[in-house]
Amino acid sequence: MSHAVNVPEHFMPARIERIEQVTPLIKVFTLAADPERFHARAGQWLDLLIPREGEPCVGGYSVVSAPRDDGRLQLAIKYADHHAATYHLHTVSEVGDEVLVTAGQGVFFFEPGMSREVVLLGAGIGVTPLMSILRLIHRDAPDVHAHLVYSVAAQHEVLFPDELAVLGEAPNIDVTLTVTREAEDWRGHTGRISHPLLESLNLSREALYYYCGSREFIEDMTTLLTQWGIPERQLKYEKWW
Repeated sequence: MSHAVNVPEHFMPARIERIEQVTPLIKVFTLAADPERFHARAGQWLDLLIPREGEPCVGGYSVVSAPRDDGRLQLAIKYADHHAATYHLHTVSEVGDEVLVTAGQGVFFFEPGMSREVVLLGAGIGVTPLMSILRLIHRDAPDVHAHLVYSVAAQHEVLFPDELAVLGEAPNIDVTLTVTREAEDWRGHTGRISHPLLESLNLSREALYYYCGSREFIEDMTTLLTQWGIPERQLKYEKWW
């Protein structure tokens, strides 16, 4: 005997339209929701609820797509067996399944008019909300200069590498990748995001600095940028814990 799931009113149905394995541990889910109800600013996150027998499970995920008006959105989700919603999405969910989502949430977002210069600092899966911002700037804000500095453990973990190569060709966008593990075939930057790396990139001190990742990464970047002389009002960060 099945029981209806009691869902809060701010959730809305969304259908999984596509599932892509884009790195060894990350899948991208394309969802379609009601365009009259679903809205998200670039950089925001949402809650996703999986209705299932027994206890439904909920996870919070950053929207990786730029804002759209047709109700479609993308989530890039890294595999985790200790997180019920994430585990279900990776191992059970199929195209055609219905889930429930909220609209975009949180104060971590960028909109044209907030600044003419933006620096995006991301580590690992923390790049997801930054991709939304970068895609928005590329599509809608040619007068905004953005520089993404993106740290991964190994080159094969870079999310959307081909798209980042294309975005980096735009006159108003720079993309810098740095790899933290030794790799013989990697010729780019190595190591974590650091003062020397930021100094070498000639970043604007007037920019808004957005950063997202683990608690340790947030603390490290806040310390680094404060020491570098960036005022607190220019620091925008998303905590994932």
